[in-house]
Amino acid sequence: MLPNTLHHSLIKPLIKKAIILPLVIPFATGTALAEDWTHKVRLNGFSDAIYQATDDSIPIHGASSEGGIDNRGSFAGTQFGFNITANINDRITLYSQISASHESKFVMHLDWGFMGIEVNDEFTLRAGNIKFPVGLVNEYVDVGYLYPWLRAPQSIYSEIVPNGPQVTRDGYSGASLLFSNSIGDWTLGADLFGGEVKMETADVRKTQGLTLRADWNDEVLFQLSSYNGLMDNATPVTMNNQKHEVTTFGVKADVNNIVLYSEYADVTMGTLAAMQAKTWYASLGYRIGRWLPIITYQNFEQGADASQQQTFSTLGFRYELMRNTALKMEFTRIKTKAGKGMFESTPTDNSTNQFGLGLSVMF
Repeated sequence: MLPNTLHHSLIKPLIKKAIILPLVIPFATGTALAEDWTHKVRLNGFSDAIYQATDDSIPIHGASSEGGIDNRGSFAGTQFGFNITANINDRITLYSQISASHESKFVMHLDWGFMGIEVNDEFTLRAGNIKFPVGLVNEYVDVGYLYPWLRAPQSIYSEIVPNGPQVTRDGYSGASLLFSNSIGDWTLGADLFGGEVKMETADVRKTQGLTLRADWNDEVLFQLSSYNGLMDNATPVTMNNQKHEVTTFGVKADVNNIVLYSEYADVTMGTLAAMQAKTWYASLGYRIGRWLPIITYQNFEQGADASQQQTFSTLGFRYELMRNTALKMEFTRIKTKAGKGMFESTPTDNSTNQFGLGLSVMF
């Protein structure tokens, strides 16, 4: 059996590795420089094989051709990738991630890549295409091994437009100033960021935001984020020139085998009442040897009059097969109380069942 300190001895260091990702090829010649190159570059990888299906013909979380899940089943979320970190010198590090997924038809692409410049022991300046720092797990959401669910809760971690929460983004092109300082058992951090978000169906220009973090003894994490930006090149076009504003708060804990995650988000989009959203989830689990049973409840409301209302009740199981390898299973009851929620169109029944099975690996 794996020790009860698994989260601290294995998962915590892996999370730190997953957040730092660079793709760089040092320009070096000669045997001595080649040997030096091996000490400067670090490679990590991840893979998730996921199958999900519902008992409704209407797909949820996107169209069936774009990773949506329906009664025909879907391998959406299946992916693999590599995180590469390169230390240029004592102060400059390059990070990147390349990956291929079911949604991209397994074509390899660069997810994000940026440089980090250590100003001093407390401040770091980052510039490039950077992972969006909103959401407890968003900076490593691609690496399924690092969290307990099959996929991160879609009430927060979904970029479906327009019938999605619109809280987190994949990444942004711009710059950020990171701050980190330890006081006793607490590590306090801040990320002041700004730039531009580019998506398939919309852009968010003049994005600016701040994320604050407080971590107690690597066991309890509190995070508060607020950002805004101007919508552009959007579909539907009614979102263009609307100010998109998001505030989120989350807490994560892993103490004495008890695992807790919870997040809340408030979203507005200018004068578009239909795009206002209040969404949240809560997860509670307990480790029993290699097993982690966990229950999750999600609530999604969109529209000023809550014209879209949906809840998700999930019973999940995670089993540590071996080091850095986890098997996951989930059973979800989706209740659509008003509108279509995150379905592509109004479901045939207001109560839908969903099943999922997956294998997550990190190395």
